[in-house]
Amino acid sequence: MVYIDKIKSGKRTFYYLGKTIRIGQNKWKKLRIRLGEKEPSKEEIKSKLKDLKLEEYEIYNKDYLDSDKLEIIEDFREVYNNHLKKIPKTIAEKEESDFIIRFTYNSNAIEGNRLTLRDTYLIIKEKQIPSGAPPKDYNEAINGREALEFIKSYKGKLTTEFIEKLNYILTKNTGFIYPGRIRFFPVKIEGADFIPPESDKVKPLLNKMIKFYYDNKKKIHPFVLACLIHAQFVEIHPFEDGNGRTGRALMNWSLMKSNYPKIFIPVKVRSKYYEAIDLHNKKDIKGYCTKMFETVIDQIKS
Repeated sequence: MVYIDKIKSGKRTFYYLGKTIRIGQNKWKKLRIRLGEKEPSKEEIKSKLKDLKLEEYEIYNKDYLDSDKLEIIEDFREVYNNHLKKIPKTIAEKEESDFIIRFTYNSNAIEGNRLTLRDTYLIIKEKQIPSGAPPKDYNEAINGREALEFIKSYKGKLTTEFIEKLNYILTKNTGFIYPGRIRFFPVKIEGADFIPPESDKVKPLLNKMIKFYYDNKKKIHPFVLACLIHAQFVEIHPFEDGNGRTGRALMNWSLMKSNYPKIFIPVKVRSKYYEAIDLHNKKDIKGYCTKMFETVIDQIKS
């Protein structure tokens, strides 16, 4: 809980914005931001809350992502939210529609979908079937839009049932036998050395991932937490297919729950994205988070 400290130093008195956080078993740390010698107004306190939060994030996230990158993400969030306040509702709706198209196109293209960005636009926005579009690729585009609409409207908690529903939406009508069903058979990841866990370990690992999310929701920076949930999910590889697409949708669900802007992994940096996942598989967690930051930095800058 945030509080105001009033501390005397000789004949002078200073006001500080403070917060005490837990850093270990029976270990606590007090954070302070100096406000000045005059009693601060509500506006002054509000303007310093970001600095206090960044200090807190820096402590909890030093093993995940450097503070300068966290600050860039915080600036991105602030600029984007200010942008939304200034534009008409009709423009905000168009931007949301554009994001859905770009997310769906890029997430599907990473997995080999052959539709172009324009094809994806025609399917999602104009409800047209592009000439020569394979039924599987077409349905993946429809599913991608429905999945984003689902996570946007979903008000519940992170559960295995929610994850199963999300995977079902993303993989239905695409030729797979068990859409939305947690696997009961072994799988391999094409082009990767990493071998996913045996099927009997999938549900316990998913429960562990969910516990990790809620244990760290107020500690780990929302961008970092979203990336970690994505990587843990992909490593578990709980479904017959659509694990990457489901993991990227989960990442955005996590960001949205913390009121952070959604992001997509551009297909043009697919190799860097796979490098990031390989780093997580090798337990280089900070390397993974840093590489994930690099995959979306152009979006943040623009």
